Amino acid sequence: MIRFFFTSLLFLIAVDKPLLADLPSFDDFFKTSQLGKVQTKEKGHFAVSWVHPRDEIIVDALLEHLELADKDLDPIFRSAGGVRKKTPIEIYPDLKSFSAVSGLSMARFKATGTIALTLGQRLMILSPRNLAGGYPWGITVVHEYTHYLIREITLDYIPIWLHEGVAQMYQGYPYIKNWDFEPSQWGLFKKAKQKKKWLNLETLKEPFPYRKDPEEAELAYIEALIFVKWLDQQCGAVNLVRFAGELQSTEKALSKCTHLSETELQKKFLNDVLLNAKIPDRTDVQFFARDFSGKDPLETEGRKMDKISKNYAVLSDQEFKQGRFKASAIEMEKAFHSTPVVPPSWSRQLASAYQKSGKPEKARATLETLLHDYPRDAAGWYLLAELGIK
Repeated sequence: MIRFFFTSLLFLIAVDKPLLADLPSFDDFFKTSQLGKVQTKEKGHFAVSWVHPRDEIIVDALLEHLELADKDLDPIFRSAGGVRKKTPIEIYPDLKSFSAVSGLSMARFKATGTIALTLGQRLMILSPRNLAGGYPWGITVVHEYTHYLIREITLDYIPIWLHEGVAQMYQGYPYIKNWDFEPSQWGLFKKAKQKKKWLNLETLKEPFPYRKDPEEAELAYIEALIFVKWLDQQCGAVNLVRFAGELQSTEKALSKCTHLSETELQKKFLNDVLLNAKIPDRTDVQFFARDFSGKDPLETEGRKMDKISKNYAVLSDQEFKQGRFKASAIEMEKAFHSTPVVPPSWSRQLASAYQKSGKPEKARATLETLLHDYPRDAAGWYLLAELGIK
C-alpha cells in the first residue's frame, strides 16, 4: 500500500529588508549545479525558472494557470494602464537549496511545513517532487502571487494576518472564487472554539511559521481568513490594503474600514467574529480535526472511528499488505457501510485496492468522491493521476 505522510501546507510572506538584500539570485545559486543549467520559460506576464530537469513537467500548466488567474486578479489589485514587469517564479529542487537561498532555516521549514515563499517580489516554491503525494501547486503559486500583488500596492503597513487572509481569499482563482475551509480545518477551528484557545490580533501580527507548533500555525491561517472575510464585508479587503498604504497606518486603515477603535476591534474579533463563525454542521468536521503527528493517516484517523468499522478497515489493511487486493476492497466496503463518516485515508485505501484488483472505474469514482469533499487532498490527486497514466 502507498503510505502518505502529510506536511501542513503553510505559506509565508517575509519582509525582512536587510535579509532580502543578501539573497542570492536563482541563476547565481545554481550556476554550478550538478543538476544542469538553469532553465526559464516565459508566458504573458510570468517567467518560471527551474534547474532539476524533472520539474519542467509542471511549467506549462503552471504558466497557463497563472495567466488565467491574473486575468481576474489584475483588475482587482491594479489600476488600469500601469507598466508591468514579468513576475518571477522559482522552483527549488530540494529543501536544502530552498533554505539556503531564502535564509529560512531547515528547522523552521520542517517544523511548519512551509512550501512556498514570496521574498523580494520573487515567488519561490519547493518542487512538488519532495512530497510523496505532491501538493496543490496551482493554488500555492496563486496564493504567493496574491502576496506579490499586495506588495505592489504597498510594501509596508500590512500585518501578517491581513497578508495571509487576503492571499487565502484569492488563492483559488481562477476556478474557486469563494475559498472556504476543508472539513479538517473546520474541525481544528471547532476544537479551538471548544477549548476557547483563540489567537488574538496581536499574536496574529507575528509570522505564522514561528507559532509554537504546526497546529497553532494552521489555526492562525484559519483565523486570518475568517477575519479578512468579515473585513471584506465592511469595506472590501483589497480596499483595506489600499487604505493602509495611503494612510501609512494599519490602525487608521482598520478604523476607516470598521469605524471601531483598536481596542474595540480587538474585542470584536474575539467576541464576535470568531465566536460567531458558522462551522458547517457535518459529521466529518466533528471527527477530522487536522492531525499533525506525522503518523500513518490510516492509523490516526481510524482511532476516531467506531469499533466495528475500524475492525473492517484494519482487516482491509492487512489484506492489502498480503497482496489480497480484492479481499481488501471487500473489507473496506464493509467499513464504509458501517459508518456515516469516512476518513480520507480509507477512501485512498479503497481506491488503491480497486485499482490493483483491476477495477479502475471504481477506483476513479472513489477518488472523485473524496476530492469533491477534500479538494486539496494531494494524495488523492496523486492517485487519480496514476490512474490516468496507466
